[in-house]
Amino acid sequence: MQTQNVHLLVIEDRADNLNELLTWLREDFGYQEIVIATTTSEALEKLASPFDVIISDMRMYDEVDAGFTILDWVQQHNLSSVVIIFTANESLEDCYRAWKSKAWDYISKNPPTGNAFETLNDSIQEAIAYLNRWGNLPNQQWFEENQQDLEAKYWEQYIAIANQVVIDSADTATELFTKLEERELRRFTTTIKQIGDLIPIPELIKRIERDNVEFKSSFQWDVRNNRENKELQQEVLKAISSFLNTDGGTVLMGVEDNGNIFGLEKDISTLKNGSLDLFERHLVQQIENSIGKKFLLNLKIRFENINGHDICAVYVRKSIQPAFLKLKKKNKDGNTEDSLELYVRTGNSKRSLNPMEIYEYAVTKSKIDR
Repeated sequence: MQTQNVHLLVIEDRADNLNELLTWLREDFGYQEIVIATTTSEALEKLASPFDVIISDMRMYDEVDAGFTILDWVQQHNLSSVVIIFTANESLEDCYRAWKSKAWDYISKNPPTGNAFETLNDSIQEAIAYLNRWGNLPNQQWFEENQQDLEAKYWEQYIAIANQVVIDSADTATELFTKLEERELRRFTTTIKQIGDLIPIPELIKRIERDNVEFKSSFQWDVRNNRENKELQQEVLKAISSFLNTDGGTVLMGVEDNGNIFGLEKDISTLKNGSLDLFERHLVQQIENSIGKKFLLNLKIRFENINGHDICAVYVRKSIQPAFLKLKKKNKDGNTEDSLELYVRTGNSKRSLNPMEIYEYAVTKSKIDR
């Protein structure tokens, strides 16, 4: 960041002091982006906009402890800005209190030797060097601490974090950067994160089947016998639930095991007045009925037309809760009854856990989640 691009907030109530300070900052040191506040209340209003560095007098006409009010406000609002106290009424007690309040620096306007304005400029430059290297660290720590909640809310999006708050989001990085530019936000105090890496469908198809990708020719169309077969739905639902219970992944429908495109046309033909919208609604309904409505928050469903064939991708994010799958099974008497199964991934396949394995899975998961 160049000096002329550093955004400063200067808080000073005496006109003579203010004019001298601005002359040094602009003409001698080259700072161009300077906002002025002459009262404490005005300064707090100005802090609604982001600043890189805040230069604050300690004693103001409207408030004796103005500098401490600014320091406290910055801390309470988790601002990334650094605060430099620039005072003519320096004292050891105030200096100690300012450091405790996390001031970046405490500088006397009347030093016994040297030039106070040059000392101030050195401090600003050191602050900028620090922020350029470490300014995003609090945002990064906050993101890691709140990642689970952020994924639930912003999955598949790019988010901008400033002062440990999500200030904006968008579907693409380019769109998000445009938004930030329009708001004139400083990039180096803003952390950009992508929530969920949704790999494009064509790229997934090229990978063939891996641990986190499973291909299905259809949802409920029997390719071998060329007819509708709703029992095939269970295979797709097993794959979805197994990804929920392991490390997430993607289920591709309309793609054969070897990567050949089969498409969803036959599936859609089984629905009255069939369309992609109806297919999606039907798929969502089966997921709700068999796995649970709450797990839809962990899924993203996308469609793409490739070589004239529609493909469906179900992107699955790992769940913090076990996702049991309700299946229809025949008992010893030949009657159909509901059965709850817990599927997990093992390599590029899935399997149902037995009761003891389910217990061990639940215990292990609860420890990891804590």
